[in-house]
Amino acid sequence: MKIVLVIEDEPAYQQILKDKLEEEQFEVVVASSAKQSFEIIEKKRPDIILLDIMLPGGLNGFDILEQLKTKPQTKDIPVIVITNISSEENVAKEIGATYYFVKSETTIEQIINCVKRLKSHSH
Repeated sequence: MKIVLVIEDEPAYQQILKDKLEEEQFEVVVASSAKQSFEIIEKKRPDIILLDIMLPGGLNGFDILEQLKTKPQTKDIPVIVITNISSEENVAKEIGATYYFVKSETTIEQIINCVKRLKSHSH
């Protein structure tokens, strides 16, 4: 079973993503801060990561993305950025995000479909 890590600090949005992904037979782990996400990545080695940019605790989604992409063991994990900030797509893609979605313009179904597409491409 593919493991999806959802890094999102808004509980309601985190829960709906988790529920929908579990319906699609993914194992879902959630983190609501950068610190928590690094611990989970270390332990669980997720296959796909959904990443919010605005996070509590000092580090944001870009910090997480940069760290993921500079480490050999995590650089190939596809990262889907899901955020309220529409202006940062180029930055996110330059760092290494696979997809970039703005929450207000994207349905949960679009995100789930994107994860399913990535699942079929990953090894």
